[in-house]
Amino acid sequence: MFRILSLDGGGIKGAFTASVLATLEEDTEKSVLDYFDLITGTSTGGILAIGLGLGLSARKICEFYVEKGSSIFPSTSLVQRASGKLRHVIKPKHSHDVLRDALTEVFGERKFGESECRLVIPTYDAIAGRVFLMKTAHHERFKYDIDAPAVDVALATSAAPTYYAAAPFPTHSNASYVDGGVWANSPVMVGITEAIAFLGQQLDNIDVLSIGTTTTPFNIAKHTNDGIAQWSAGLVELMFEGQMEAAQAQAKLLLNGRLQRINVMVNEREFSLDDAHPNKIKRLITLGRGEAVKKEHHDAVNTRFLNGTKAHPFTPLHKVTVTK
Repeated sequence: MFRILSLDGGGIKGAFTASVLATLEEDTEKSVLDYFDLITGTSTGGILAIGLGLGLSARKICEFYVEKGSSIFPSTSLVQRASGKLRHVIKPKHSHDVLRDALTEVFGERKFGESECRLVIPTYDAIAGRVFLMKTAHHERFKYDIDAPAVDVALATSAAPTYYAAAPFPTHSNASYVDGGVWANSPVMVGITEAIAFLGQQLDNIDVLSIGTTTTPFNIAKHTNDGIAQWSAGLVELMFEGQMEAAQAQAKLLLNGRLQRINVMVNEREFSLDDAHPNKIKRLITLGRGEAVKKEHHDAVNTRFLNGTKAHPFTPLHKVTVTK
């Protein structure tokens, strides 16, 4: 089987995803990197995907959320939350600089094309106004993103509208990008399309492990007569949630039982994209571990994904430019 790992977006809620993966790696004593033919991730899922591709353990990435979460999203006190809401009305709520510094500590100066696994990272071209995918050199055509710093690709996929400004991307002249979640917050269909259209796979040969960032009932009835100010960031979260539901439903129909979804329903407003209070992160990690060890997920992962049969090694078709 051609195995795809699909990782949803969700800001700091990526701690849930990282915890699921860390638990699976530690339980099976196997590295995710060795067992998937393609990894696709959006926003926080893109950060995870890039980290895994560069050889980081899922536990290392999980620690990233614990250690850096409160500095990336520094709105935990009552006064800070009030200030953040006011800032959010007139400009992006958070600064890219802090996230860049945190990612640089983890990824260093490594380039996107150094990934040891095929990667597809959704983003959106803010200048040209079109969907865009950052890709490793797993097809003859794909050579334009591989020299980009891994940090720049991570920022490009995670620049959620209203939370961050569009991320500049020097590797593509005069380009800037916003969060891939505006069109592919759950990139499961991105992965399936990539496998069929560019990697020559048949649909019947594809098996997908899709991991979410928790989900919550989102009641829009109370907003139907509201304006922009009343919707606020809830409009962004609704957009992400709606796309996720559609993509999962489509993939489920196409794959006919070969989609394993790991996610959990939580209480409304229990978590948000940027609530990085240490207790919230700890709770997300606990939830991730709890879902990973459930029999339905444990058995599927052990028999279909981290099952002892490794993926064929990835050999890029273009080499990364060596910087002297």
